[in-house]
Formats: sequence, C-alpha cells, structure tokens
Amino acid sequence: MPPTDQPKTNAEIRQWYLQQIAEIPLLNERWIAEGRTAIGRAREAWRMRHEARLQARSMMANRTEVELLEARDRAKYGNPDGPTFDFLAAKLGSIGLEGDAIFEAIVDNSYRTDAELNQRLGL
Repeated sequence: MPPTDQPKTNAEIRQWYLQQIAEIPLLNERWIAEGRTAIGRAREAWRMRHEARLQARSMMANRTEVELLEARDRAKYGNPDGPTFDFLAAKLGSIGLEGDAIFEAIVDNSYRTDAELNQRLGL
C-alpha cells in the first residue's frame, strides 16, 4: 500500500487490520483443498495475523499508544509483539487440546478479534 493510501486514524488502521485477517478463513479452505497439514496451515495463519499486527502498529502515529499495546502484550503473552506460535500451541495444549486440534484452534482463532475494541472504534 503506498504511503498516501495508508490508514491514518486508529479506526482506519483497525479496519485495515480486520480486512487483512478476514482473508484467513478463505485461504484456509484453499490450503485444506491443497492438502496442507494442520500445523502448516496454523503456522501460516499465525504468521499472517502476526505480520498484520506489526504492520498496523507501524502505521500508528501515536507511539505512546503503540507502547501501551506492547506493554499489554508483554503482560498477556510475555512478548511485546503478541503471542508466538509456540506460546499459542502450549496454551491450547494446557487446556487439553492435543495434536491437530491445537493447530485447528490456532487457525480458527487467527481471524477472531477483540469485539469490544472493534465496537469502541465503531467497527
């Protein structure tokens, strides 16, 4: 996206982010049809969301707001850039999921977002 077309407000940035991750379910259907493994699909879905998160933060003009998001993620996930793939797999394993169920859950959760935040931003 050229710089002049980049979202400028937090609501516009959030909308861009939501559009990026909204593609994951359709891509996952294609990946399944291509015969990709559950772990491969999970890694790709996680990567897409992670990269969208980082890019959205890079678009934010207010660095203090970015620092607050990073502090939240550090407290919640132990990482300022959000959960790692391994963190998610371990968390899902700790609640009883096993094998491919862990990876399917990572894919499913990769396109689910914070509804409260979306609502506050009017999305």
